[in-house]
Amino acid sequence: MTPIATNNSDRLRQLLDQLAAVERSPVVTGPAALALASDIPMQSTDVVAIYVRDDSVLPDWDTLTSSLNVTLVQTPDPEAAARAQAERTQLRAWTLLAKPGEIAETLPGVREEIAEGSLRLREEPRRALHGQATKLLDLAVWAARTGLMPTANLVRQAQRDSGHVLGLDRALWCERFGELLTAWRASVGLRFLQEARILPLMVPEVSAMVDFHKSCRVHHKDIWDHTLQVVDKCPPSLAVRWTALMHDTGKVCTRTVSNKGKVHFFRHEELGGSLMEGVAGRFHMDAALRDRIVYVISNHARANVYATDWTDSAVRRLIKDMGDHLPDVIAFSRSDYTTKRAWRIKEVRALADELVQRIATVRAADARVPPLPKGFGNAVMATTGQPGGRWLGDLQRWLEAEVEAGRIDAGLEAERYLSYVREREPGLLTVARGATASRTTAATAPPRPPAAE
Repeated sequence: MTPIATNNSDRLRQLLDQLAAVERSPVVTGPAALALASDIPMQSTDVVAIYVRDDSVLPDWDTLTSSLNVTLVQTPDPEAAARAQAERTQLRAWTLLAKPGEIAETLPGVREEIAEGSLRLREEPRRALHGQATKLLDLAVWAARTGLMPTANLVRQAQRDSGHVLGLDRALWCERFGELLTAWRASVGLRFLQEARILPLMVPEVSAMVDFHKSCRVHHKDIWDHTLQVVDKCPPSLAVRWTALMHDTGKVCTRTVSNKGKVHFFRHEELGGSLMEGVAGRFHMDAALRDRIVYVISNHARANVYATDWTDSAVRRLIKDMGDHLPDVIAFSRSDYTTKRAWRIKEVRALADELVQRIATVRAADARVPPLPKGFGNAVMATTGQPGGRWLGDLQRWLEAEVEAGRIDAGLEAERYLSYVREREPGLLTVARGATASRTTAATAPPRPPAAE
């Protein structure tokens, strides 16, 4: 029995093995090959081109390719075709070819490059990057996808040509930056952009956080380092990752230090949302995505302050206020911590899980159809002519139990329930009348004369 694959790389290995078993000679190149050669995860958005001699699919193709974006390329010589495709790519890491059971390298040193943790180009950096501003962004994206930092020589060349990114189409900015932010190690791509002096040209609001903590006489955390960690921890949702990148940008202009030496960033969330509006305009971002990100940045602290003693009403108010943005707010909140203390990490995660459960519980309770119609008690008193009392509570509890047991539907008219009581438990109404009559007689009877001595 074939074991169930647990991730995209395992699924691809299974697929390649099965294609090889029927002599299709499969070969892949690019990010898929890199994922197979290393611990770098393959993203579900990666397009996997598999070069084969025969492009007829396997009987269980749909199962094998679940969560994989696979294209079969039929060619007489799969390895030569894949190699030719790799040669058209500038980045050395892309020159990896993968076949079942082995990784073929078109250039020496690729494995060493991965182990070393650095990213090189096949060509001399100046020749490869000079006047090629698009390649600067491509390099940042590849750094984010692989977690490999470009070499110092590459960074220096990128610094010389960084100004050319200002001449690129802003739609390209938005596309490439989105790819970077949703990559496995977005923090590496962002660090490269900062070191290459590209980030200050594209998002100066974020670049301003670098070493900001060093400008304060009172110690506070490094918000640039904090931001990079949170970006990587967030789920790869474009809105949530943009939120993570921008959520603390408002702190740069809101920092204050109290007389007691406490550092505060009052209303930095609102300023961060305002700054995001400017960034979205600069990137020609879609209005719907912009509004989604701005809202979460402006309100990201709402879920962070959750405590166990919140009432259901407080949870219900959070649900109502957040509306459709609640999933984004929760997703970001679960990642917005960078403490290294194990007990604190456990506490933060437990509170996040508890809030999610509380939200689900409140929503489930609110979705339930009330067992009895609104105003049922008044309807019963009007019909019976009796004032309220314990008997009415007993009657309602009995009916609610009948509804819960499924013996009568919820949400019916009051008269239907009264008829049901008369048929099944008329004593509830009889006792009510007798008890009320006794209470009325006792209340209206004249006082007794004093007993004779």
